Amino acid sequence: MDKNLIDLILELKRRCMTDEEQIRTICNISLAEYKGITEIGLEERISCHALSKKMGLSPSRGSRIIDSLVKKGYLSRRENPEDRRSFILSLSSKGVKIKKQIEQERSNFEYRIRKNLSLREIELIKEGLELITKIFNQK
Repeated sequence: MDKNLIDLILELKRRCMTDEEQIRTICNISLAEYKGITEIGLEERISCHALSKKMGLSPSRGSRIIDSLVKKGYLSRRENPEDRRSFILSLSSKGVKIKKQIEQERSNFEYRIRKNLSLREIELIKEGLELITKIFNQK
């Protein structure tokens, strides 16, 4: 029996969440820490508000996660020279190390997908996923 499109999407989501959970287990970090670390580029400098927005969180919830990431040594927080009421965040050396580990694990998972596909199949899948993402992002 053919599955509905939404069933396939939800199955893919569950599989991705399982793989993401494995990465977090390997790296020994929580979901909130994973989101915070993956949303900052290796050389990026970002405000607390902007990071909260990238994580899809309210500023107050984002602030609690950011405080935890700073406390655990994954983020560095410095006073913003242009606005002393706000802070600029960046990955600490510990944060850079864990982000690189996350990226390596994600590459390993992607390799598992790609190794059994032709270049054309990869392009078709990417096009389909981009189309679905575009549709979901329409308001």
